[in-house]
Amino acid sequence: MDPADTEHRFRRNGQDLRVRVVEVNGDGERGHLLLFGAVADGCLVRVHSRCLYGEALRSQDCDCGPELDKALDLIQAAGSGVLVYLEQEGRGAGLIAKALGYRESERSGADTFASYEALGYPADARTYVTTARALADLGLRSVQLLTNNPAKVQALRQEGLRVTAVPLRTRALSERARDYLETKRTRRKHWIPTDAAPWALDEPGGMSPAADEPPAADPVVITPGENFRPRPGPGPAPDLIGA
Repeated sequence: MDPADTEHRFRRNGQDLRVRVVEVNGDGERGHLLLFGAVADGCLVRVHSRCLYGEALRSQDCDCGPELDKALDLIQAAGSGVLVYLEQEGRGAGLIAKALGYRESERSGADTFASYEALGYPADARTYVTTARALADLGLRSVQLLTNNPAKVQALRQEGLRVTAVPLRTRALSERARDYLETKRTRRKHWIPTDAAPWALDEPGGMSPAADEPPAADPVVITPGENFRPRPGPGPAPDLIGA
């Protein structure tokens, strides 16, 4: 189907954007690309996994809803971008596995990654190969990826896309959400942009000086080719969370 045949008005927070929809289906990845505005090379892209609890039910146990909101805010502010919405509930294991993992964590005190593994599930079963190819099929060769997950950056780069990582900052909704943030940082090496954690732009020849660290505000969209990366430093501020 020609994406132009799906084009329609999308209204959010009082602002209108034109949106087109493209299906993603292959290699265990199923979902849709939502193309907002005039998508062009170097645009903002959010690769997002479905979370019923966090998005539809507004659970305070994770950051999935706030992250989706923040990504859409940035895309709307830019006037264009791509949301890749994947049916990867429970890090690709499904809603039943997610519920079982929560119950196991309550029983044992283990984090949900360990609970998944104890139940025989992969800690994270998600892949992004078909997603990367779908983005390339749009004619994109470089993207500004709204993520703190290095696995997503690596997956898209392995398929030949030039990726600029743009970190997302949201506020933790609960102590449980803060614990999940810390687990993602320690177990999955997620980047967590905060006031306390030093951040700098990758530059040829080494790190940027401290003056170049992102301020305590939403990251400004940066020029394709630059790259945010974390530097060793103090732990993350307890009320800021991202994935």
